[in-house]
Amino acid sequence: MSISIFYFILFYQEILYVFGWGPIGHSLIARLAQSQLDSSTNSWINNYIPSNLSGNLSAIASWPDEIIDLNKNPFDYNKWQWSHELHFLTIPDWNCKYISRRDCLNNRCIEGALKNYSERLIDNNYDYIQQQQALFFLVHFVGDVHQPLHCGFKGDFGGHNVIGFFFNKTNPINLHYVWDSEIMNIHINRHFQSDVNLYYEYLKSLMFNQYFLINETYNDYKKWIDESVSYVCKQVYLDDNNIKLDISRNFVLGEEYFNRNWPLIDQRLAQAGRRLASLLNQLSKNRSSKKLSSEIQTLIIILCIGLAIGIFATLGVYLYKRKKNREYDVLTSE
Repeated sequence: MSISIFYFILFYQEILYVFGWGPIGHSLIARLAQSQLDSSTNSWINNYIPSNLSGNLSAIASWPDEIIDLNKNPFDYNKWQWSHELHFLTIPDWNCKYISRRDCLNNRCIEGALKNYSERLIDNNYDYIQQQQALFFLVHFVGDVHQPLHCGFKGDFGGHNVIGFFFNKTNPINLHYVWDSEIMNIHINRHFQSDVNLYYEYLKSLMFNQYFLINETYNDYKKWIDESVSYVCKQVYLDDNNIKLDISRNFVLGEEYFNRNWPLIDQRLAQAGRRLASLLNQLSKNRSSKKLSSEIQTLIIILCIGLAIGIFATLGVYLYKRKKNREYDVLTSE
């Protein structure tokens, strides 16, 4: 199935199990980013967004989760399983330090994916579909890397195998899902009248007022990972009583855990939106520079060819005239 005709639907009423932030979180990050794009950047990425989505970047933000979900992509599900490991990385339990050569073998983790798709997006050696995929993956993975448990512990697979109860839930859920959606959902319901748009406006103001990123490189992926790893060790794996969470017991989390962590989710969403915009804006500039450089090279080649043709033509005329002059001299000397 061509990526350009794959339909992207965000389910705000029914939050299904996904691999990062959930559809609302990824949509918010893309929406925040698009609000800060340069006009030239926005025009550029619009070329890769299916026409039926009217240039809405947030509408494609969950695509990398949907293609590996059997319920949402039953026909092509197996085709995309190679991409699963690109959504995250894991570190040794309570090691609290990310080491690329140990934790991202052969670049098969989220750091490698961010590097790879940033390059592909502006490399004209790749065709339209490949660059479209690069954009969709990049938008999603910038969001994923800011969800702390996408840089979680190897022993419990980033919180997926830490099981328990959150507030009044009657069915057990895993810690990863608490961070993907549950804290955010309760936060929106309690503090923003269950209105995602109100939450977006709040995050937007937060992004500009509190988390305006200064002195950052646009693609400091290692820094983003180190931040998530730090939060994982400092607060994500600690319950209401600051006791370490692990797979040996079921957790029971409530008000204390919620109040401690919703401000961090606000922060990470705002940072992800800001950084995604910075990344896309810079890639657009790099692309334009590469395009200009390529055009200059083409012009130089054309001028060199023209100059060579001119030289050979002039030389040919000169030799022809010289030959004629010699023939004339011979005739007149007889």
